[in-house]
Amino acid sequence: MFFAHKGNQTKKSSDLNQDNEDLIDELKIEGITKNDILIAIKNVPRELFVEKEFIQIAYENIPLPIDCGQTISQPYVVAHMISYLNLKNTDKVLEIGTGTGYQTAILSHLCKEVCTIEIHSGLLNKAKERITKLNLKNVIFKLGNGAEGWNGKFFFDAIIVSAASEKIPPQLLKSLKNGGSLIMPQKKIFGNQKLLLVKKNNETFLKKELSNVKFVPLL
Repeated sequence: MFFAHKGNQTKKSSDLNQDNEDLIDELKIEGITKNDILIAIKNVPRELFVEKEFIQIAYENIPLPIDCGQTISQPYVVAHMISYLNLKNTDKVLEIGTGTGYQTAILSHLCKEVCTIEIHSGLLNKAKERITKLNLKNVIFKLGNGAEGWNGKFFFDAIIVSAASEKIPPQLLKSLKNGGSLIMPQKKIFGNQKLLLVKKNNETFLKKELSNVKFVPLL
């Protein structure tokens, strides 16, 4: 789940980001300026969310492989996507694709409640353990198909989808509050993907294409 990385891919081990301070410095250089998002990232130790063999490069601004053929997203992508949602501390957010729980943890620092769905039980169970270890109390987990949404009775101020699909799942649009925003990668022709921002204005959905991205497919 990444943009084309802007950094030097052949950095020496001595030049690797050692912690969140180094990572945040890099994110600022790449254009992430919202202070609340930077603080949220600072409060989430990425090393807790990567596999053991990648601990040494946990704070690099790159995606990394995880179980079930998935990836933990590039921190820049996480910050970039969240920035378009303009979250408030009173918001309720739906996350499609829990993965390791890294983005989930960051979101939890920015809103009132995060409802997160993951289709792989192994990933979901590990994410629960990590979120518990960080003592984050405003996350609700669900094992299931993210395209089906949470359920018809709940509405969300923001929805963030961490997997690509040709079409926006209709149930997700139905779950969006008036004035709310949805952000997701959308598959285009020839295998390309574009980050898509959708805003609900009464019964109208305003769509805007953003950057090129590359995500795993929505299952």
